[in-house]
Amino acid sequence: MPEDPRSRQEELRARRERQRRRRARRRLVAGSLIAAVALVAAIAVAIASSGGSSSDSGRHSNRIAEEKTTAGAGNGSAGASGSPAAAGRVRNATPQAGWEPHAGPVPILEYHVLGAPPAGAPYPELFVSRPDFHHQMDWLEEHGYQAVTLEQVEDAWRRGGTLPPKPVVLSFDDGYRPQFTYALPELRRHGWAGVLNLKAEGSDLYESNVRAMIAAGWELAAHTIHHSDLTTLDAAALKEEVAGSRRILRREYGVPVKDFCYPAGQFNPTVIAAVRAAGYAGATTEIPGYASRDAPYELSRFEILGSAGVTGLAEDLSAG
Repeated sequence: MPEDPRSRQEELRARRERQRRRRARRRLVAGSLIAAVALVAAIAVAIASSGGSSSDSGRHSNRIAEEKTTAGAGNGSAGASGSPAAAGRVRNATPQAGWEPHAGPVPILEYHVLGAPPAGAPYPELFVSRPDFHHQMDWLEEHGYQAVTLEQVEDAWRRGGTLPPKPVVLSFDDGYRPQFTYALPELRRHGWAGVLNLKAEGSDLYESNVRAMIAAGWELAAHTIHHSDLTTLDAAALKEEVAGSRRILRREYGVPVKDFCYPAGQFNPTVIAAVRAAGYAGATTEIPGYASRDAPYELSRFEILGSAGVTGLAEDLSAG
């Protein structure tokens, strides 16, 4: 007897939900631990580079030197590929010749920390090595993919905008330093923009880093204020984390902040209602698969882990 398609669909939905919850539980713990490790490392670097002093002037000098170095590296990459100078917007920040209307599903990739996990990291799979990230970006371009922002995808879905023949969205959660120091120049090399899902407070990025990413054409999306499990909050706290994070980011950076990202992929109908009420156009999850216009507040993403490599990335995209 043939299998009932509805039963198969329900089974698939249940399986994805179980996977989402497992990842969510893991990430709620991992996020706090990674943040703690990053804070300790940042303090150690600041003290060492200032000769044992933790003065504000020493940290400021180190920050300026690092940002100048990163900006120079980005500019060199841009010049090699013919894309705009480091201070300008990347090519795909605006629609290009040959782009066409697109109403179908689009893959969204989810990254966290770029670099080697520190010794003893409890969840090293959340770290993607920089060589792996470099090879993944090259593989995408070699296979015809072009990165765009989620705003551009939504514009194509809802308002007749255009996209490249094989669009992909590259999203980066939380606000880790390598997203500025490494992902920004790497994406610039291809002429691509990313999506920064930023915690309104407590990220590793300086305000100037975020502004540089926005200036390059990146989309800024909200990721709450404190990276809380939204399904556990009362109404007032939920509104503050969802609407309040958008308000903070819009005030600080002067951009619309149209999209939202659920911390650890945790959401329910009450959370979705709060996201809608806050005025977001869409929200990303950790449900694996291609994002669809039919589920704007449950947009699927492929979480790229440290063990994925190019092969895992290719398998995800082919399975979507």
